[in-house]
Amino acid sequence: MQQVDKHRVAEAFSRAAASYDHHNALQRRSGEALLGHLPARAHTGLDLGCGSGWFAPALKQRASRLLALDLAPAMLQQAATRAEIVPLCADMDAPPLSEASLDFIFANLCMQWSNDTAAWLSNWSRRLKPGGVMVFSTLLDGSLAELAESWRTLDGHTHINRFLREPALREQLVATGRQWQLHTATEQLCYPELKGLLLDLKGIGANQVNDGRRPGLLGRNAWQRLNLIYPKNQQGHCVATYRLAYGVIYG
Repeated sequence: MQQVDKHRVAEAFSRAAASYDHHNALQRRSGEALLGHLPARAHTGLDLGCGSGWFAPALKQRASRLLALDLAPAMLQQAATRAEIVPLCADMDAPPLSEASLDFIFANLCMQWSNDTAAWLSNWSRRLKPGGVMVFSTLLDGSLAELAESWRTLDGHTHINRFLREPALREQLVATGRQWQLHTATEQLCYPELKGLLLDLKGIGANQVNDGRRPGLLGRNAWQRLNLIYPKNQQGHCVATYRLAYGVIYG
């Protein structure tokens, strides 16, 4: 499996820090779904892969001490303007926290940036105190299928990241040795123009990170062809389909 280039991820999300909140509709939906599984009050919580800190205020209401970890320094700076956090600029694949130190972990749409999701689940679940809870959301195989197929038709490359398959995720959860729950859902976002979808992916730093693709900029002719190829709904809008997994792991 192709590895995520963490340096490029950090650069992409740092560039996206200022615009992130204009393009994070999916993250808002998935994060709201996770909040209901967290305790009302806890001592120490972690916003893992916190991004711009959109959920930091809600999480701080639940935790006396809220840690926020992200690979991109600019994202942490944004998050610190939203709530009182302890910022941790670190790679989530190398947890900088001791085991059994957290009452809850909130990990909204960040797991897909891990180079080893099985180790990620195992390592972070061990950071939970007894009775603690970890909630996470991640994208599954089949997400952005319309865009991947349109690109493939255009130039033979998918141009999107590779995502985990649900059976593999379930196996990885079993391997943690913890109690867990998992359910899946499909979310769709509609765009009057394809440009809106591509701007969203760029605006959240999630474009062109870990999959093979043709180098160079998209020329006018190729752009027009991609617009024609992309499927439209009855309203003439471009629909982006995301397959999401929502998980809960108990300490």
